[in-house]
Amino acid sequence: MRQVNKGFSPRKFKKYKEAEPFLEERIGRYCSYCEMKLDNVPAVEHKVSKSEGGDELAWSNLLLSCFYCNSHKGHRVTAINKDEFLWPDEDDTYHVFSYKQMMPILDEKYLRTQSQEIRQKAENTYHLFRFDIDCKSWMRDRRIICRNEARNLAIKYLKSLNEHVDDRTEYIACIVDLAKGYGFFSTWMAVFYNEKDVKEALVYAFPGTDIVSY
Repeated sequence: MRQVNKGFSPRKFKKYKEAEPFLEERIGRYCSYCEMKLDNVPAVEHKVSKSEGGDELAWSNLLLSCFYCNSHKGHRVTAINKDEFLWPDEDDTYHVFSYKQMMPILDEKYLRTQSQEIRQKAENTYHLFRFDIDCKSWMRDRRIICRNEARNLAIKYLKSLNEHVDDRTEYIACIVDLAKGYGFFSTWMAVFYNEKDVKEALVYAFPGTDIVSY
């Protein structure tokens, strides 16, 4: 889950949907949770549900979400339990998950270096957005299908990356353009784990990526 820095609130909002273009500019047109590219109108999502005490207009309570993550989360986050989860604009959400496989999993190697509290929050977050969704539901959840398409494409370009020594810079630019077009930032970062220049280019290409974390 890409860690982001969306900055200070750009202005006061009369309606929470007015925040959409500012969120898109600050953190890109991607789901803040699964990282899928939002091809249609992004949903302005309340971290703490409005019906459960969440501030409807507070910039700190707003992110962008896809239909799937928004639906799975529902109204389960309240003003009382909000701190039981990790949030991409507040916490280190990048290192707690691993994207080396088709589906994200908890990064056990990293979590062994963290407190039990962080581990529990990571587990809660993982289940909140149903990153653990069962195989029978795959065809009804395009997050998995689209992530796998991005992963396969990233693997394809990794294999041919070192064949383009003379035009490596241009080839990396092409990889970055594809990543931005497909989304799933963390999947691309995982595939190009050993390619420092590619990862650096990805970090700076995706709007709002908290560069301190990478």
